[in-house]
Amino acid sequence: MNKLIVIPSVFSLLAFTLVGCGEDDGIYGSDSNKITLTSFDKSYDKQANASAIARIDETYRTGEREIKIKNIVNNYSNQSLNTLDRTVLADNFEGRLENKNIEVDGRTVKRPIYEKNSNNKLNYETTYKTLNLSGLRANSYSAGTNINNSRGILTDLNNYPNIPANTEFPIGSVCYIPVVTSARSFLAFNEKNKTGYTSLNKWIDAAENRFSDNRGYSTTEFGVGVGNKQKAAQVTFFEYRNQPAYQYNGVEYADDIYEANYVDEGSTDPNTNSIQGVVDCTIVNEVAGDFLVAQIKRYY
Repeated sequence: MNKLIVIPSVFSLLAFTLVGCGEDDGIYGSDSNKITLTSFDKSYDKQANASAIARIDETYRTGEREIKIKNIVNNYSNQSLNTLDRTVLADNFEGRLENKNIEVDGRTVKRPIYEKNSNNKLNYETTYKTLNLSGLRANSYSAGTNINNSRGILTDLNNYPNIPANTEFPIGSVCYIPVVTSARSFLAFNEKNKTGYTSLNKWIDAAENRFSDNRGYSTTEFGVGVGNKQKAAQVTFFEYRNQPAYQYNGVEYADDIYEANYVDEGSTDPNTNSIQGVVDCTIVNEVAGDFLVAQIKRYY
């Protein structure tokens, strides 16, 4: 993904406020060296002249990653999925984030970033907090009139509104909320992130004009890579009406301009309190995934 929603509201979990939902004890699944993350995505099927919906199962196990895509409605185009290894640039650092030497321990997935021409590596891992979705309906989430008064648990019952509002997740349904921990801040990109711009300044000009409204933004330019010789820029748009903050990152590398993902040093702390804000529960386990497949097939 090239666009990254940033600056989420951060609150501690108050399990008793979630109707039918609370953080689980991690007992779902018996294989501690494997975790499967299920999500759903839409594209457009030109032949059918209609939307296409697919289930995406991303499985991490010690040593490897596997992605399976299964069509549910029409034929999904996976061109937007980016499964390639990534170049990593940080302060006086260049390396690679590769799909190998992966370690899985329960709900924590460790993926080392190897420094170029060196045996050194940076630690990068994701721990998936879990939330019990059993009995949850679409009315747990309220979009509100703006980003500040939206509340509840956002699931694919909300993203696929043809499913009746009184439909509820079955027992055993769980969502995964990713908490990313990185040893340092970095930019990550690959060939799929290459843009057509001939200079970083042209990318900045385009990034600063991505919205036609009057929202404010800030632009920061800096150096990354070995000797910090690679030019990079970050354009951040502030919250505006019912829209969250957005962040875009560009980098000049090997005579090309790439749009990159940015990972901050330390740990993210995603919201898990539905009373205080929106909880993103669109990554789910097998039970919830099977349930959503059946509902999407029935109503789409």
